[in-house]
Order: sequence, then structure tokens, then C-alpha cells
Amino acid sequence: MRTLNRNYWIFGVFFMLYFFIWAASTMFLSLWLTQEGGLNSTKTGIIFSAISIAAMCFQPFFGIVSDKLGLKKSLLWLFIGLLVFIGPFFVYLFPALLKTNIILAAVIGGAYLGAIFNGGVGAIEAYIERVSHLNGFEYGRVRVFGNIGAAASTFVTGHLFNTNPDLVFWIGTGMALLLAVVFSFAKMGNAQPNEAHAGKETAPPKGSTAALFKNKKFWMFMLYVLGVGCVYDVYDQQFAVYFTHFFTTPEAGTKMFGNLVTFQIFLEAIVMILAPFIINKIGAKNALLYAGFIMSFRILGSSLADGPVAISLLKLMHALEVPILLVAIFKYISANFDMRLSATIYLIGFQFTKQVGAIFLSTIAGNMYDTVGFKSAYLLLGSIALIFTMISIFTLSGKKLFVVKNVSAQEAS
Repeated sequence: MRTLNRNYWIFGVFFMLYFFIWAASTMFLSLWLTQEGGLNSTKTGIIFSAISIAAMCFQPFFGIVSDKLGLKKSLLWLFIGLLVFIGPFFVYLFPALLKTNIILAAVIGGAYLGAIFNGGVGAIEAYIERVSHLNGFEYGRVRVFGNIGAAASTFVTGHLFNTNPDLVFWIGTGMALLLAVVFSFAKMGNAQPNEAHAGKETAPPKGSTAALFKNKKFWMFMLYVLGVGCVYDVYDQQFAVYFTHFFTTPEAGTKMFGNLVTFQIFLEAIVMILAPFIINKIGAKNALLYAGFIMSFRILGSSLADGPVAISLLKLMHALEVPILLVAIFKYISANFDMRLSATIYLIGFQFTKQVGAIFLSTIAGNMYDTVGFKSAYLLLGSIALIFTMISIFTLSGKKLFVVKNVSAQEAS
């Protein structure tokens, strides 16, 4: 029980600090690029596309390495080391690159941000999900700490962004140093790769990753991720810019957005606590469909919003689906695939697939915002997400995971 409590709290704080840094660095990234970098929506879309390209390149590698390393801490130490430089990157390097050469800025910025956030988060989540199996606690319970960290970060960022955005990034560096201290206390004992999965202590067989691409369930899973998850992510990239249009000044909109996101993330934490119970009752497939319909409704609703109240309520809907989606993805993988490949499936089937679609869609969407406007672009994106959600009713597997009682870390090993 002592090991369970120790790792639960250590990785809870890990999630909290990591998502604090991520939210501080990217929650207002689209606004920062337009206000500090002087970019229009099309060029902002290029930056987001570059981040997606980089993440796409990193994710398969991180997934395979993560499955091979098992519970070894090497890969997470790499991410922490890169996070320490978040302050110098945003204060000195990135602004200079944006003013010099947008392509060079996209390449370097995309590689760095893609590795530590969009590319690295999957490996971090898969690692902690593995730890949760070993220590007998629900992944969703420890993931709640990430919501708390993001909420606190958004509150701080929303108040500092209009006055001194550089301070936000220096705080991120400080949090990364604290993250290193916290992670140094995590002890995995003598756990070996794949020990976290009871009864499956052997390493993934050779050729197993390639065999995934012959699995129809895997392709149908990726279809859902591409048509729903990817479209939603692209919609949300520049939503902050659209949101400020409903207020008298950009500064007023930015402040309100920060406060609203803080409240939204606290709501996410509540839903995250309930998510494992809900998904165990209705099944992973139904949970994914529920998330898809909520995402589609929010995108379509944004195209019809006519005031700050309506757009704010639509923003809060984010809290109703993201926690369900995150937990349902892992439970769907557990029910339908070999758990020895969990990190590979999560990073390739979910994270990688989203980035592939975002590479093309981010720039296209950015251009649509400049030409036909946000409302028309959101109408198209929402329609696409709704169509793919309805297709997924027939293509996703309804197989349920048999839930077993949690065991202690001692029993699991």
C-alpha cells in the first residue's frame, strides 16, 4: 500500500507540473504568435502544422522505445531535460526566428514543441498508465492532477499574458526544474519491461508492430481518431483568436478566456474522476461515440454563436468530453489489443494519426479563417466530425474490457 501511495502521489504531481508547463506554453500560443510574432492566421497555421509534422515523426519512435524500456525512466528524463529550456526558447530564440525566417522558425519551433508536448505526451501518459496497472490505481484518478495543473497554469497565464508574457515562460522553466526533483523520488523497484501487465511479462514479439497494420480494428480505430479527434484538435488550435472577436478589446477577450479555461479545467477534473466508472458501465466504444458527438456539436455550435455568452458556454463543453475521451482511448486499447503494445498503439493509433491529419488540415483551416472566416470554416469542420462519428457507430469494436479488482504493487510484481 505504501508503494501505491508513493507512486500515486509522485506521478500525480508529475502530471500536475507537466500540464502546468504545457498549458503555460501553448494555451495562448495562437495569440502569442499573432501579437508577439506578428503572424496572420495562415502563418500561424504553418507553425501548428510544423508542430504536427515533428510530433508525427517522434511518436512512432517514442512508442516503440517506451514499450521496450517498460518502466525504465530514461525517456521521461529526456523530456524533463528539454522542458527546462522552455523559458530561453520562447524569450530569446523563437521570437528572433519568427522575425527572420518563418520556415526556419517552423522547423525549429515545430521540432522542439512537437517533441516535448504533442509528441512526448503520449509516451508520458503510456508510462504512467503502465505504472497505474502495477500499483493498482485507475489511470483516470492520477490524470486528474494534470487538470489541476493546467487550470492553475491557465489562471496564472491569463493574468500575466497581457502584461508580461515572458514571465510565463520563465515560470515554465522553474516548474520543469521542480519536475526533475519530483521525478527523482519515483522508485520502480526491480520492475522489468511489461511487468505492469499481469500475466504478460514477455517483451513484445518481433514483427508485432508491423502486424498491427494488418488488423482491421486498428484501422477503424485510426479512422475515428483522424475524422473526429484530429478535426477537433485543429478546430481548437486557433479558437482563442476567434473567442476574442466577441469582446470589445482583444485584452478583455484574453482575460475572459483565461478565467473561463481555468473554470473549464476544474470541471474536467470532476468529470475525470467519474470517467472510469462511467466508461466501465457503458463500454469504451460508447464512450468514444459520446465524445465524438459532443465534439461535433461544439464545433458546429461555434459557427452559429452570436455573442460572448454562447461562445463561452460552448467552450465549457470541452470539459464534458475530453476526460471521457482520454480514459476511453486507453480502455478501448486494453479491450481490443495486446497490452504489451499499449504505448505503440496509443502513440501511433491515436497521437500519430491525429498529427498526420493536422499536418494538412492546420494550414488549410488557417487559410480558411483568413479567406471565408471562422464561422464558415467551423461549419465545415463540424460537419466532417459529425459524419465520421456516425460512421464509427458501425466501425468501432464493441468488445468490453473485463474489469478486475485492483491489486497492490506487491501482488502485481
